[in-house]
Amino acid sequence: MDLRTRYLGLDLAHPIVASASPLSKSLDGIRRLEDAGAAAIVLFSLFEEQIHQENEAFDHLSEFGSESFAESLSYFPAVGQDPVGPDSYLELIRRAREAVAVPLIGSLNGMTDQGWTSFASLIAEAGAHAIELNVFSLPTDPAISARDVEQRTVDVVTAVRRTVAIPVAVKLSP
Repeated sequence: MDLRTRYLGLDLAHPIVASASPLSKSLDGIRRLEDAGAAAIVLFSLFEEQIHQENEAFDHLSEFGSESFAESLSYFPAVGQDPVGPDSYLELIRRAREAVAVPLIGSLNGMTDQGWTSFASLIAEAGAHAIELNVFSLPTDPAISARDVEQRTVDVVTAVRRTVAIPVAVKLSP
């Protein structure tokens, strides 16, 4: 039986696509998904707010104790010099691209206009075949209309689409 299909403009052997999960957090897990028969793999999501939180924590820890006496500084653990950010996610895409034959779909959950477009561009440059935008909005301000909430999603998708040349899918929140 011929189950070939197209998803996001990608030719797939069949319509079974592994969705974002902990299995896609490692190269071994990605290989296991391909070995199990996935025709494409959606990687776990890169969360812009998590990167912001990690950067804030890094800044806090790198200055922690700086006002202390030199002798006491040895009591604190050394803070790594590597910048916090999406580097490990992008490296996983690069390595997985070389290791598996099935299409890889990056996943992004942004929170700012700059975050949506810049991280989407980095994911595309790393070699993802497509990108899934996880648009989550929790509208708590009664002054914001449903139309405005929906328009925000349209604006995000439009901005990302203008930024990247790879196919874009959108995963909406309830």
